[in-house]
Amino acid sequence: MTHQFKKIDEFQRELTVELSKDDLKNYVEKTENILGSDLKIDGFRKGKIPKDQFKKHLDSTAVLQSALDLAIQESLTNVIKEEDLDMMSFSKLEVKENTPEKLVYKVLLVLFPEIKIKKDKNFKVEKRNISVEQKEIEDTLNTVRNSRAAYKEKTGPAENGDRVEVDFEVKNDGKLIDGGMSKNHPIILGGKHFIPGFEENLIGMKKGENKVFSLIGPKDYYRKDMAGKKLEFYVQVNNVQSVSLPELNDDFAKMLGKFNSVSDIVNSVKEGLLQEKKIKEQQRVRLEILSHIIKESGISAPEFMVAKQLDSMVQDFDNNLHANGMELGLYLAHAGKTQEDLKKDWKEEAEKQVKIFLILRKITKDENITASREEIDQELNNAIQATLMRGGKVQENLDVERLKEDISGKIINEKTFNFLERLHAD
Repeated sequence: MTHQFKKIDEFQRELTVELSKDDLKNYVEKTENILGSDLKIDGFRKGKIPKDQFKKHLDSTAVLQSALDLAIQESLTNVIKEEDLDMMSFSKLEVKENTPEKLVYKVLLVLFPEIKIKKDKNFKVEKRNISVEQKEIEDTLNTVRNSRAAYKEKTGPAENGDRVEVDFEVKNDGKLIDGGMSKNHPIILGGKHFIPGFEENLIGMKKGENKVFSLIGPKDYYRKDMAGKKLEFYVQVNNVQSVSLPELNDDFAKMLGKFNSVSDIVNSVKEGLLQEKKIKEQQRVRLEILSHIIKESGISAPEFMVAKQLDSMVQDFDNNLHANGMELGLYLAHAGKTQEDLKKDWKEEAEKQVKIFLILRKITKDENITASREEIDQELNNAIQATLMRGGKVQENLDVERLKEDISGKIINEKTFNFLERLHAD
């Protein structure tokens, strides 16, 4: 076997592989042995059939096709291993010559960029103490009560505490902001789950009424595209309902199914809030570590990877819109944008995600972080048991190997983050 490369650009190589007559003969024999081991012939045990016998029962065309597939697969793997290539993907496979004398094929390889991570053992991120305030518990309990509330249609104006369903659009300089459109959106007035001033503007409105108003986003608002900006709101009220909340007592606790008393609910809520805060704090610490590594190492994100990430982000956004009964085309029409506009707005975030992926992958490789078969099987069993506990069913056509690959990736990712936390988190 011989091979040669042609450099296309920094990340792409065109590989040409040539296999000789002897190479092809070996692959044909190997293919015959593989196919023959699965044959069933009267008078012989499976896998114990003499070669001169099973060859008579093999389809010569199928043998040659399988041998071709095997030759390309194994030779490509051997080249990658021999040249120590960090391959991301391959495409444009083209067989240039396929005769009894030789096989020649070309394939385009896409390689991962080589990156160097600057190690800074002195860099530390301080972990914050996590606690849960009584008001947070009370707010969550009210949310639980609201989920079991009784609603009654009303014809009068909406008041604080009422439930309303609204269509709304939010624009800045006449352009719809990301996520700035919703239909039949439920809101409990006074819950303060929207930008300050929004719910107050709905008080006094009746079913079927429309209203246009402007608000200035708080400078410290969590959404940077709204912070400090003048925003125009277009609202239509589709429904107004009065809300009757259940009393928070032991009977209510038992109605929820897994509690015997109010104290049981309080303890569960507190534990849930604490766990949620721990996860958010862990995410903050990890992001700070990664941001520091990106800054210090000067890693750049290849354009082709950024483009692929942007495509994935647009697809996810489209799926989320569909889940809420909306279409991407309609959203873009209202926003006065195209998919390319979205990609331009999201490019910085896409670049960051690609850099994070490259950093984690590099550390995983350098530190030889892996997932054992036992760890993967344990997580798989846990996932199946969790599905069954929720009353679900395991799919009959479940792709177990694909699922194991996903589980392996998650385990390795978590181990890599744990490695970084041991180095950089106090």
